[in-house]
Amino acid sequence: MSRTRTAWLLAQLFGGALVALACGAGQALATTFGVAMTLPVASTPRLHDSLEEHARARSLLLRFAYAPEGAAEQQIAQVRDLIAAKVDALLVVPVRPAVTAAITRLAREADIPLVYINDGPREDWLAGRVALVIPNDLVAGRLQMRKLAQMMHGTGRLAILSGRPDEAGSILRTRGIKEVMAEFPGLQLVAEGAADGERRTAGTLVSGWLAEGTAIDAIAASNDAMAIGAADAVEASGLPAGRILIGGIGAIADAMQAMQQKRLAVTLHQDATLQGRRAIDDALALIAHRPVPQYDWVPFTLVTDRISTMQFSK
Repeated sequence: MSRTRTAWLLAQLFGGALVALACGAGQALATTFGVAMTLPVASTPRLHDSLEEHARARSLLLRFAYAPEGAAEQQIAQVRDLIAAKVDALLVVPVRPAVTAAITRLAREADIPLVYINDGPREDWLAGRVALVIPNDLVAGRLQMRKLAQMMHGTGRLAILSGRPDEAGSILRTRGIKEVMAEFPGLQLVAEGAADGERRTAGTLVSGWLAEGTAIDAIAASNDAMAIGAADAVEASGLPAGRILIGGIGAIADAMQAMQQKRLAVTLHQDATLQGRRAIDDALALIAHRPVPQYDWVPFTLVTDRISTMQFSK
């Protein structure tokens, strides 16, 4: 078990307490990054391990604090604790969009560099030393829909599963899907619903559409969990795998397995390893007052069942 995973287990045992990880020699003098993030589940373990790996390579000290999805007040309190501990920079994976205004203000008031990872405020300009290492979600929606449209030969009946209505990433992915859909007059939107990013909720929605007799040729979901939920509903309805083309975003392990089983047609890989490296590099640059892109976009890679899952196992 890695030191990072050990830290996570200790954090759970002691109520989310902060756990310092020595990632190189000279711990007492090491530059220290405070990492406030969601629990390392689903796709985040890859990011978690990447942060540890790249911090160790640069002889940095990481101090982790974990909060469940949606626990905004807990994460804000953890950021306050990290600032009080005099970390040299903050790396934050927001547990919900609402936390970013408070966290950005706290970092600016303390004059501490702040790097958001995976999600963050979408503003033209942010005061202070702030950078965002995030994917371009608008592009993700476009890529997914363009591939589905190609598979549908530009014609057919489409359903859309969107995520939480307060999440910029979900909004942008759905917008990208609809932008590309508008380019194909032969595509018809027959159903749309918000499944809040949840597998079970998506399954319930799709089951309802199919039970009502809605004819669907493809489903575009703004994350893999919802895509898998849609596949569950299609299977439960008695339709064969692949009869309805289903697209997701994330390339999580369950989605890659579902793709090999022909339950999903397409997903998009978001390189968590690259995110970790860029976040570490950007934080070091901000500490040194060197310029970094405020939006350090991380590319997506289109994945179909022709691409081996082994490429995305880490």
